[in-house]
Amino acid sequence: MDEKILDFIKKEQLLSWAMIDDTGVYTASAFYVFDEKNLAFIIASYENTKHIKLALTHPNVAVNIAKENKIAFLKGIQAKAEFKCANEEQEKMYFSKFSFARFDRSAKIYALDLIWAKLTDNTLGLSKKLEFFRK
Repeated sequence: MDEKILDFIKKEQLLSWAMIDDTGVYTASAFYVFDEKNLAFIIASYENTKHIKLALTHPNVAVNIAKENKIAFLKGIQAKAEFKCANEEQEKMYFSKFSFARFDRSAKIYALDLIWAKLTDNTLGLSKKLEFFRK
């Protein structure tokens, strides 16, 4: 993965993600920790939410992370990922960054394993799009 993509992902902590529902798409937002070893966004949510139920049914999801409100400085990630339950190591990562989440025992930790990502960075000029494909 290009360092510029990785650096952007690691500097942020809030993503929006989309999954399929009966009439099209449904979106949600989540705080995340990035698992660099497994190339996955680690998030927390509740099993009974609509977005988790949908992702369990249709695990291919879309992810968006955007920063800045001026077009010349816009930076953002568009990505495709596979929704999974997080492993024990990923749970520890999440609780390490968001320690308050330990106190909510009803929340579960999940992983969005990156399949593809594209960084748009308008500060880079003409070559402002960088892509990553999982092999």
